[in-house]
Amino acid sequence: MTLNGSRVSVPQAVNILIVDDNRDSTLALAAILEGPDREILKAYSGEDALKHLLHHDFGVILLDVRMAGMDGYETADVIRSRPKTRDVPIIFLTSYNKEDAQVVRGYAHGAVDYIFKPVIPDVLKSKVNVFLELYRRTEALKTKNAELELAEKELARRVEELARSNAELERFAYVASHDLKEPLRMVTSYTKLLASRYEGKLDQDANDFIAFAVDGASRMEQLIHDLLSYSRAGERNSMSGFVNCEEALNDALENLKTAMDECRATVTHDPLPTVNGDTTQLIQVFQNLIGNGVKFRSDRSPSIHVSARQRGEEWLFCVQDNGIGIEAQYLDRIFVLFQRLHGREEYPGTGIGLAICKKIVETHGGRIWVESEFGKGSTFCFTLPGLARKENVPNKPATSAR
Repeated sequence: MTLNGSRVSVPQAVNILIVDDNRDSTLALAAILEGPDREILKAYSGEDALKHLLHHDFGVILLDVRMAGMDGYETADVIRSRPKTRDVPIIFLTSYNKEDAQVVRGYAHGAVDYIFKPVIPDVLKSKVNVFLELYRRTEALKTKNAELELAEKELARRVEELARSNAELERFAYVASHDLKEPLRMVTSYTKLLASRYEGKLDQDANDFIAFAVDGASRMEQLIHDLLSYSRAGERNSMSGFVNCEEALNDALENLKTAMDECRATVTHDPLPTVNGDTTQLIQVFQNLIGNGVKFRSDRSPSIHVSARQRGEEWLFCVQDNGIGIEAQYLDRIFVLFQRLHGREEYPGTGIGLAICKKIVETHGGRIWVESEFGKGSTFCFTLPGLARKENVPNKPATSAR
């Protein structure tokens, strides 16, 4: 069997080692035990048995107690002393009386069972088959463990490659966006200067062309700004602090004050907890999600509610709005970078805001999703790990309105 180019061996037949200095007895035992699922090897002395064990793995060893030279007990002691063979089951073969003290001695030397001579074939086969099945299951488990180990190594390698690739992409986005800002600022400034200086002096076509250039440069400037924000989102430099989520929400609302006042938006919230994370990034999450509810509003004034409740070892936050909602087929797409469900003329933006939220939340160890019904509003939910300390308790009740 192979996995990712590495070979994992699975035994086709299980080896049985019969050790007896009586050749007739050895051949008789081999005849009883022969079968298509096993390979029988014979040794006529303890020394020969140890040589076999150097080159083969065995599911069980049948070892005669009384042999010339190295007897069964001495052979068993050597087998048990070797790391490779110490766990191989040994069944002692003996013609001693069952009550003889030698039986007790055999177990002391590592025997797992005794078979008394003359051998009863069905008893012999039954006992040997038990150990062969145990060997097969053990080897199958080893094979599965080897496969899992290889799979884990492959997964770790791919995760490392993905992390490196993502880091390189984020670095590229940051550098490219940063380097583009200055020349783009110059283009924007001069097109605006051109529009201002020659206003009313050119024909309508020229005025339209200048307007297109100014609009395009402005949109590119916003896109670069958002790309820089995305490349920096989720940085872990300051993830060890405690964040008062009510204060983070209030800061987000302050940043959105102008947009909320223009459409008379109202934001309320439940008591919010203190969590572990980065204050600036969590302000960004609240700002983007609430700003989303303000932007994608219906003909009613936006009404947005922020809630939080503890769920096991994490906090579940929900930002519910009464906006236009999202059709079901688009729910999985909205957190993807540059995904837009509406034309730029209808709703301005670059399609990066929700992707930033997803990146920040996942960096904090949580997840984010949306529940929505088209025409009836949306609820954006995200989780953050809780704190095993009193800061985990929600802050005092408050309601914010704009």
